[in-house]
Amino acid sequence: MNVLSKNLKNGKGFQKRYNAKEIEEKWQRYWQKPDVYKFAFKFNKQDTEHPVYVIDTPPPFTSGELHLGQAYWISIADTIARYKRMRGYNVLLPQGWDCQGLPTELKVQNKWNISRKNEKLFKQKCIEWTLQMITKMKKTMFKLGYRPDWEQFEYRTMDKDYWRNVQLSLLRIFKNGLIYREAFPIHWCPNCETALSRAELGYIEKKGFLFFIKFLHKKAYVEIVTTRPELISACQALVVHPEDERYRSLVGEEVEIPLFSRNVPILSDQQVNMDFGTGVVMICTFGDDQDIRWQQKYSLDILKVVDEHGRIVNSGKYSNLKISEARGKIISDLKNAGLLSKKEEIDHKVLSHIERSDCMAPVEFLVKTQFFIKSKPFKEEVIKACDEMAWFPEHMFQRLLNWVNSIEWDWIISRQRVYGTPIPFWYCDECNEIIPALEDELPIEPEKEKPPIDKCPKCASNKIYPSSDVCDCWVDSSITPLIISGYFNNDDYFNKAYPTNIRIQGIDIIRTWLYYTTLRCLMLAKKRPFNEALIHGMILGPDGTNMSKSKGNVINPEEHLDDMGADSLRQALLSLTIGSDFPFKWEAVKHNKAFLQKYWSASRFAFRFIKDYETCPKDSKQLTTLDRWIIAKLIDVIDIVTKAMDTHQFHIALDKIQEFFWHIFCDQYLEAVKYRLYTKLSDENYTAAIYTLHKILLECTHLLAPICPHITEEINHILFKSEVLSIHGDEWPDSARLQRDRECEEKGDIIMNAIAKIRSEKSNAGIPLSKSVKKIVINTQKSIIQTLQEGEGEIKRILHIEEISYNEEDTFKVKLE
Repeated sequence: MNVLSKNLKNGKGFQKRYNAKEIEEKWQRYWQKPDVYKFAFKFNKQDTEHPVYVIDTPPPFTSGELHLGQAYWISIADTIARYKRMRGYNVLLPQGWDCQGLPTELKVQNKWNISRKNEKLFKQKCIEWTLQMITKMKKTMFKLGYRPDWEQFEYRTMDKDYWRNVQLSLLRIFKNGLIYREAFPIHWCPNCETALSRAELGYIEKKGFLFFIKFLHKKAYVEIVTTRPELISACQALVVHPEDERYRSLVGEEVEIPLFSRNVPILSDQQVNMDFGTGVVMICTFGDDQDIRWQQKYSLDILKVVDEHGRIVNSGKYSNLKISEARGKIISDLKNAGLLSKKEEIDHKVLSHIERSDCMAPVEFLVKTQFFIKSKPFKEEVIKACDEMAWFPEHMFQRLLNWVNSIEWDWIISRQRVYGTPIPFWYCDECNEIIPALEDELPIEPEKEKPPIDKCPKCASNKIYPSSDVCDCWVDSSITPLIISGYFNNDDYFNKAYPTNIRIQGIDIIRTWLYYTTLRCLMLAKKRPFNEALIHGMILGPDGTNMSKSKGNVINPEEHLDDMGADSLRQALLSLTIGSDFPFKWEAVKHNKAFLQKYWSASRFAFRFIKDYETCPKDSKQLTTLDRWIIAKLIDVIDIVTKAMDTHQFHIALDKIQEFFWHIFCDQYLEAVKYRLYTKLSDENYTAAIYTLHKILLECTHLLAPICPHITEEINHILFKSEVLSIHGDEWPDSARLQRDRECEEKGDIIMNAIAKIRSEKSNAGIPLSKSVKKIVINTQKSIIQTLQEGEGEIKRILHIEEISYNEEDTFKVKLE
């Protein structure tokens, strides 16, 4: 007998009310014990007997504390891992930390007011912030019941070992001719002063103005419309649609840029929208992506008018002004010169820096020399690899497809920041040749080391300079399947662990983490990174938008955790349909807390009867019709829940468990069987009831275990004499081991329906359920009467009825006499 049962015999444990805080903390400590870890949670690299199941979990960004949106994927990952272990898999559940990048730097700059110009102190404070956040986030993870293989598979992207793997991956990709360094119009954030990839951008709805500006053409004017008059000094051409009759005669002519007295040509292009504004578009270098396309198509000159700090340059008297200041002065001067026809207030979308950052500033297009990975040639390979994956839900594949098909430029992997993995390259200042670091010298910081060669291998120049850039943070995190499967260390288990079985992530990072991971893993391992992609929706904050640390609309999962319990919160989160966005409400957690109390109370009631019970095969031979009926219902539940768990439809699994346990087992069977437990009419009848009670609670406890790990661990240790250290290393229920009696199932439905109707009539008549009724009359069909007569003895005892008579009738009616 286990210690818990001894304590219960001594009057300890099994209080009337379920104490979530006390019990959950106990089992969280228990799961960290070395013997329990080895039994239930350790991934065995040498195991050749059990199939491997590898989960690629998100390494959360360590810029703030864990929020409820992150608690969602944690609940999903932990539930899948616990379920797969019970199904006999050797499960690898890792956990990493995405430490480096803009969000952390902005926190250190803005919250701690430390300038990144003091590089040494700034890096030190970034690491200090990261360690603080990891400690806080890990504490919350523990409280949620999350139990990855911390001991073997915890990683941090800021660690030198991780640096080595990131840099090694870049060297290998470079050797295949897939990395280059080039000056190109790139997205630039003046606020963060760094290059950005397209995947880090998004549009923010803002109020603005359309300005109607006159360009002089001979003695007349050509009017353009723009939201950015501060860029007119960078104008290289005007462009109209070739079929626009208003301007066809002007194509090939020149106009004068207002205020700057420089002439530019008028071009024609099919991409112009004739119906917008005046139908005349200004091409600036650069205002948007379309400007880049037209500049390259027509070989237009490039004039830089916005610098890295968001100031206007090369624009005469407007130079050195901030963008907003220059805009105001230019509009004023245009108006005074009679060159501003009008302005109209509009709502428009502004391209901004939104991804994994609390910046949200508008971006600019600057010509900068950056490192790129050739991603455009891999579009078809990425699509093919993703098409081979199973997607949950299926329509999420279309989102990936839409993103890949929209890609126009290669991936900019360099960032002009401080806290990140150093780019492991030098370059020749004369010919731009890239000089890679040596593999055996990794990890390396090129600015602190001598280059591996003295002269450029291409032009023999000795002007070799180190890259001062760091990696885009997605360069770090896009190799997680390779990290956890031992790819970079040539581990023996790699061929078993890669591709990983499943990637769990949010819908918001399909275009970043999922896309970049697929791209990089194809380049390195030549295989897709995972077999399944589970894309969950977003938990919305109080403002109805995606929960994000950068927005400040996050809900801390610990807010009511001590009161509600992690198992209640996990149920509320897993009751959501995978892939859909949902506003979070604590009322849902309260409902699930009520279910756990029901489960606890039913187990507490059963304890006095089954605490010393030892299963015996002959007991299943003595079952009554209602015993066999509830077993048949249990078989359905096991089959439905198993199928739902296999397809990650946790809401279906949870709904089925709750419906069965609460409304069929507790409300119907348990009430019906009480008289047998209390009166003990015969040994066979009593033992059959005990057997059934034991079986239902045992199987339901195991079905619920992956979703509610704490309370099920407690109940399993209290009620059942299991030899295993943890229910989470035990076997999943198998319906094939149970015998289904379809005749008893049908009869049980009839008897239980009658019991429910009779109970309702007693209640409506104000008669206590425990008070005897001398006689009732049941009107129903002949076939139903025959079944009720067979079960009449149980009906009478359950409902305290002395006599039952029957009349044949098509509809079911009950009359009390």
